[in-house]
Amino acid sequence: MADTQSTPPAQKAAPYSSSAPHPYACFRCRKSFKRASRVEAVLPCPNCGGPSIGLTRKFKPPKSTDAKQWKKVEALVRHGFLFWSLSEPYPETLEEVPAFALRHASFVACERANNPEAFAQIDAALSLET
Repeated sequence: MADTQSTPPAQKAAPYSSSAPHPYACFRCRKSFKRASRVEAVLPCPNCGGPSIGLTRKFKPPKSTDAKQWKKVEALVRHGFLFWSLSEPYPETLEEVPAFALRHASFVACERANNPEAFAQIDAALSLET
């Protein structure tokens, strides 16, 4: 029987490999963990038990003490960005996120349309964090 689950949008580009982990970010405890999961867009954080969101390998987590940068990362994820390669660098500050999100809104809309189950998991997890 074929697997009917879609690959989470943050992990779609590379072929499956359990030896190639992806980062999952927890905004509650401001930590990132590498996981081999290719199925779930959201996994429990091993540190606090809260939701951790699957991102691309391009994601470089800020230091856990850098609350401003973690707020920026969370804002980007809330706008639907999972750290894909884009035509411009990601914003440096939280204040730059809205304009950046507006410039790339059609790209994110396509990703959401192509991966509705994964984004539903992400949106549900982020609603727990508010």
